[in-house]
Amino acid sequence: MTYAPPPPPPPGAGYPAPPPGYPAPPPGYPTPPPGYAGGAPANPVQLTIEHQERYNRGLGCLGIIYVLREIALLPAFICLFLVGIVAGIVFWFMQWAVVLTGHYPKGPHTFITGFLRYLTRIYAWLFGLTDTYPGFFNLKP
Repeated sequence: MTYAPPPPPPPGAGYPAPPPGYPAPPPGYPTPPPGYAGGAPANPVQLTIEHQERYNRGLGCLGIIYVLREIALLPAFICLFLVGIVAGIVFWFMQWAVVLTGHYPKGPHTFITGFLRYLTRIYAWLFGLTDTYPGFFNLKP
């Protein structure tokens, strides 16, 4: 069995314009084929981590001994653990809200999204994709 790349999407297909305040995808970024009815994307979640021109060599040395980066992130992991417990409880209650009302309330949606952004920032720093330490309780973009 051989692998054949998927055919290019038809003109005009792909992601809709991002909401205000979100960076546009880099030039030449492939657009996925349309997914659901109405031409919505197959996966509405996007992740962009900008590639820096230069990286801190000291943090690179810290990354060579991987456990040192984990030790440096220990306070952030503790914060992530505590906020994660709350996020899990909120998630569970919001699933009931979806079942009963058919809607996911905006406030809890923003909180869960902020938690996932914080988680992503922690792992981006842990894996050396960015030199910016994730900070604490910064759940907004």
